[in-house]
Amino acid sequence: MNPSPSPLELAFATGSQLTLTEVSAGMLVALALGLFVALIYRSSVPDRIVSPAMMGTLVMLSMVGAMVMMVIGNSLARAFSLVGALAIIRFRARLKSPWDITFVFFSLAAGIAAGTFAWPVAVGGTLIIGLSVLALTVLPFGALKLKLHMLRVDLAAHQEVEHRVEPVLKQYLRQWWLVEARSVRFGETLSYRWRVTLKEEDSFSAFIQALAAVEGVERCMLSPDDDGSGETD
Repeated sequence: MNPSPSPLELAFATGSQLTLTEVSAGMLVALALGLFVALIYRSSVPDRIVSPAMMGTLVMLSMVGAMVMMVIGNSLARAFSLVGALAIIRFRARLKSPWDITFVFFSLAAGIAAGTFAWPVAVGGTLIIGLSVLALTVLPFGALKLKLHMLRVDLAAHQEVEHRVEPVLKQYLRQWWLVEARSVRFGETLSYRWRVTLKEEDSFSAFIQALAAVEGVERCMLSPDDDGSGETD
């Protein structure tokens, strides 16, 4: 009776040396970790409508990463072949938020750990990162509690409107800082963009109405800035 291989032997074995039981165990662990990553991601962004494709990607990416590592094993030639194969693939999906990109790497890392049969790293690392994300979501001082918005206000240049806008900002905003100020329409309009945080998230309608009611305000727009890029349409 052959003794069961050690985790180190499994990690450096190639796909042809692994049994169906070992492959199944690694893939099932990758599936469980991928599901866990997807659930943590969904709970971290409760106010967003999350794409089903994003949720499925987090699960599948973990399993694909595990399968790739099983195929590569300790073969340097296979590793270079994989790089060459990936080089001809064009990924056109654009993830604007660093938070989404982080979870993509999180899922891939969990799959790689499962594919190399590093169970303590796979399970322990995924649990610790998941608990860290939940802590950021639950704790009152967590980074995810702060919701950023981009505010764009277009003012008539021939009127001194800035001093009438500032009281509205103080009334509804907790913080605001100027991102851009420019002249448009041949100098007839001044366009300002601020990155802001609201005192109360449900007050955005009243805030926009109060800004629109200020004489000299031509247009005002408030949009989420989850990625921190400050881009607006």
